Amino acid sequence: MFKRLLERFRRDRGVRKATVQIDFFNQNLVTPGITWYQSQDRQADTVTLIVYLYARILYELAELNEVRVARELMDFVHRVSQRVMTDTGPPGRPQLPLGQLRLAPAPAAPAVRSYRTDFYQLRDGNYLLDFQGALGQESFYLPGGFLALLQSCLNNLDDEPLTQLARGLGRIHHYYRYRRDFWDGASLNAAPVFALGTEELHPEEPE
Repeated sequence: MFKRLLERFRRDRGVRKATVQIDFFNQNLVTPGITWYQSQDRQADTVTLIVYLYARILYELAELNEVRVARELMDFVHRVSQRVMTDTGPPGRPQLPLGQLRLAPAPAAPAVRSYRTDFYQLRDGNYLLDFQGALGQESFYLPGGFLALLQSCLNNLDDEPLTQLARGLGRIHHYYRYRRDFWDGASLNAAPVFALGTEELHPEEPE
């Protein structure tokens, strides 16, 4: 019976589109990577994936009582998104200060810490993340890992999807500014849906 329930749970998760793997190595090396299984447009799907993962990172930090770290990450990412967005010409591609971490190809040695996220598309078109990670010092590694992944996007996305990503990150900050609920499980879907859409929020709306 348990086996049948487990198989049903797996079916209900929908189609696994991608896996994000962020590995940390000795000497403060970090290697982010995305493995795609199903995608008709990987660049556009990367935008969706990063926005959903960002909401999950903020949620995880809040769950760990690291709301201050979450807000600092939001402030920094907001500044990055503003630098990417330009009035004319191609988007900006800043080099992010990663502090002690260094973005690098994976060395031969095994990782000392890893975060893995499986990205699913459900039957109704919504998305789901299955997030797994090591315990301890998350207030450093969670934001550091996300910023390393963001730098990879800055380096590799084409101009149009990079602009869309910057817009989505800016909109998710707009959502949290008025809703203030990145610690609420409902925001794991609602915030990215808003960020990737065109709906507008106004200050007079209830928070």
